[in-house]
Amino acid sequence: MPPYYLTKKVTLMSFLFSFRTTAFVVAVLGVAAVATSALPALADDSASALSDMSAKVQFFTLKNGLRVVMYNRGTAPVFSGAVVVRVGGSDELPGQTGISHMFEHMAFKGTKTVGTTDFAQERKLLDRVEEISAASSSGNALSPDQKKEWEALHTQLKKVWQNDDFTARYDRQGAQGQNATTDKEFTKYFVNLPRSAFEFWCRMEADRLINPVMRQFYQERDVVQEERRMRYEDDPAGKLYELLLGVAYQRHPYRAPVIGYDRDIQGLTAARLDEFRRRFYVPSNMVVSIVGRVDPTEDIKVVEQYFGELPAAPTPSREYIINESPQEGERRVTLSTTAAPQVMIAYNKKSYPHPDDPALSLMTEILSGGKVSPLYTELVKKRQLISGISSDEGPGVAYPNLVMFIAPVKSPHSTDEVIDAFDAVVAKFKRTGATQEQLDIAKRSIGMQYLDHLRSNQSLALDFASSELVYGSWRASVEWYDKVMNTSLAEVKRVTEQYLVDNQRTIGTIERAK
Repeated sequence: MPPYYLTKKVTLMSFLFSFRTTAFVVAVLGVAAVATSALPALADDSASALSDMSAKVQFFTLKNGLRVVMYNRGTAPVFSGAVVVRVGGSDELPGQTGISHMFEHMAFKGTKTVGTTDFAQERKLLDRVEEISAASSSGNALSPDQKKEWEALHTQLKKVWQNDDFTARYDRQGAQGQNATTDKEFTKYFVNLPRSAFEFWCRMEADRLINPVMRQFYQERDVVQEERRMRYEDDPAGKLYELLLGVAYQRHPYRAPVIGYDRDIQGLTAARLDEFRRRFYVPSNMVVSIVGRVDPTEDIKVVEQYFGELPAAPTPSREYIINESPQEGERRVTLSTTAAPQVMIAYNKKSYPHPDDPALSLMTEILSGGKVSPLYTELVKKRQLISGISSDEGPGVAYPNLVMFIAPVKSPHSTDEVIDAFDAVVAKFKRTGATQEQLDIAKRSIGMQYLDHLRSNQSLALDFASSELVYGSWRASVEWYDKVMNTSLAEVKRVTEQYLVDNQRTIGTIERAK
């Protein structure tokens, strides 16, 4: 999995919108197909940009263990700030799926001083809410008396709550693009701000890490359940993806959706959420990343002033994560519904920094990256079996993952016809290997995406932090890119033969209900 794609992931619940879409890559390949001779220049441009960036990035570790990455670039008086925590769906125990994503929602509800007019009174009311929750199956089985008191408590709480106070304060500072995402490995908080708001950002972000309040928890839990219904229960493609992961992974937590299973979301409580937060939201498990108009020598003092208040704690152990057993045969799962047929084919593979990863990414780009790719040419243009082909690597990056191909089936064709045709293209590709032109096109496509990525302060801030947390170095993107550009045709052919095998794949299909 290319490290820079970390910043393209949103949350798993919006998985289908985070694919490397065919339309984007086609726009790139339309130029690349007639300009492969420009590849050396592209490599030189990207190498120069990466070298310049690497020389200017500065890295710090605070006394409490928090890592900080700063990159001063450009002349505009703005910066992108990111706080990334190494916690996501793969860290959740059975019965608590969705808890990482749930805390992401709560992190915008404010602190002891933000979002309330009377925290002392609010604290008493919230404590009583939790007592009732503990005595009533997480607030899901209230007796008549409990329900009456529950409603009365929330009526009082609404009088002291200041809804959206946290984001409103950011808006007054001129914030742009403030958001957060949760995926299999990370929870990321990010925003773009004027340079004048730098100390404000440090103060606000540190405050919500140190003093978060689980206010409006049960109302927000209902919101998350509705999100799940929209993205999975009512979306056949989302539902198929959930089913496919549940079959592809038998033991590893990658099998569960980041948004959580409905029954698990319903069982979450504010008290459990706070326990989870205390375990994972510790300095040694976070990286703060700032890109734009920064002065590392002076700004690190401000970062230390606020983020240095986070109490030091041990890095969370992940010994409980169960490795996936070797797959011993093809697996299949079918969703019967009224939706249009679709095929998802997922092959087990290694993830970065395994040396096969760059070649696997190039293989995927060559096979399905655009209108000149073998899969598009044969299945879309020639045989008109499918309306398009897309691909992705996931569902996470820290553990062995999948390379996935997704194809909507065109009427009157069947999913079986598509799978047979797909297999024929892959078999031929294994025999012949890629051409030098196909390899150059794929490298150019990745290079152009990479250069575009380098232009974004926010993308770089998120990438630095994510790479540092999962790979142990913010430079992982640079190293991965160099390896991609030095990958040979023989390496692409070898990984194709090794990984695209039937007994190491899972096929998911949507079939029309009869």
